[in-house]
Amino acid sequence: MIGRDRCEAVLSQTLDQPNIREADAYLSVQDLSLTRFASNDIHQNVSHGNAQLHIRVVVGQRQGRATTNDLSDGGIQRAAKLAHQNALLMPEDPDFNGLTIPGAPPQVATHDLDTESYGPASRSQVVASVCRLAEASGLEASGFFRNGTQETAVLSTKGARAYHAGTFAGLLVMAISDTSAGWSKGGSWRIEDIDSDALADEAVDKALRGQNPRTVEPGEYTVVLDPYAVDDMLSSLSLYGMGAQSVQEERSWMNGLIGERAMSPQISIWDDGADLEGWPVPFDAEGVPRQRTQLVQEGVVLDPVHNSYTAGKEGKRSTGHQFAFTGPPVASNLFMQTGDSSLEKMIASTQRGLYITRFHYTRLVHNRNCVMTGMTRDGTFLIEDGQLSYPVKDLRFTQSYVEALAGVEAVGSQSKLVLNEVGFATKVPALKIGRFNFTGVTV
Repeated sequence: MIGRDRCEAVLSQTLDQPNIREADAYLSVQDLSLTRFASNDIHQNVSHGNAQLHIRVVVGQRQGRATTNDLSDGGIQRAAKLAHQNALLMPEDPDFNGLTIPGAPPQVATHDLDTESYGPASRSQVVASVCRLAEASGLEASGFFRNGTQETAVLSTKGARAYHAGTFAGLLVMAISDTSAGWSKGGSWRIEDIDSDALADEAVDKALRGQNPRTVEPGEYTVVLDPYAVDDMLSSLSLYGMGAQSVQEERSWMNGLIGERAMSPQISIWDDGADLEGWPVPFDAEGVPRQRTQLVQEGVVLDPVHNSYTAGKEGKRSTGHQFAFTGPPVASNLFMQTGDSSLEKMIASTQRGLYITRFHYTRLVHNRNCVMTGMTRDGTFLIEDGQLSYPVKDLRFTQSYVEALAGVEAVGSQSKLVLNEVGFATKVPALKIGRFNFTGVTV
């Protein structure tokens, strides 16, 4: 960490350059430490630090941008000069109404000293415990354990001033046999929230139970989804349509569904950048406070999230969802409402179906209704007569995630926080879905 004073000094210097009248600057600083392991051994310990300074210069209705990780006086001067030159080269944008004038963001305390100071010796002890369990079970463990800090700061000539420092940690475990694999993942901004023993047990148990999988025919199945699979669904819905830019460009799954009950009444989804149960950052890359935004309420699709540009096109105010310094607005601290069931109850209530740990290599097939294709992975089991019958070979699916969520029959009472990358997270329960379409099987 370089600290609030240093961040603000860099931003002030950035804006205090010749020819700059209207501009904003965004600074992102990350320190990351990582321990990787494979074949029950640690093979890499690394620590990495980086700072990126982004500047946007406004000339009339033109915007020019530049990015640097050189925070010296010369580096800052060159970036500011380049951003101004780029602005002069850009055409006028009639939809751009200038920089926003944000309010003061809330303070969110997500900097944990234990997480920041967690060193390689401590990480190696956790990894050693994971590997010993796998080895004792005749399996090979691989994965990573990481922790670090993330600072973000914004300053603008319109009065934006924001700073946030947070920590993060994550453990991923894969346990492998000759014919199976088990997978688990945990993360938080507090290292103490990561239950490494439980994650190791989860991966090892699925690898042991998943040995010698059988083939089942593709087709429509009732599915019970682990939170890892639900995370993929929610992340894809965010990426392919929860932002206003994609709605305005008519390429969102929300198009034609806003105000309609498109999902089960058991499904409610929202984004909240200040919720400590997720991975919060209380303001966006423009310094705008992130508003709690309800995206789906009891199955009814509501409005998308906005940045200042998309909001200005509709005469609205930004919801504070400019995720990166460039690009569209993104809902990135997502939550799904829990229900009153459990994995055990979902499985017990299923006559015939599939239990799925996670989806892998998912890709968009069609924007409307968010039709996705991908594969199951690392723990897929046939359910018969309310019990896990036997492991099955992974299947490929082609399925609308919107239609799948319309067919939800049960929602788990507990949710799991899944960190996908720095600044993006979901907290989701397990789901039981009545119909899910599988189109092929692995060999």
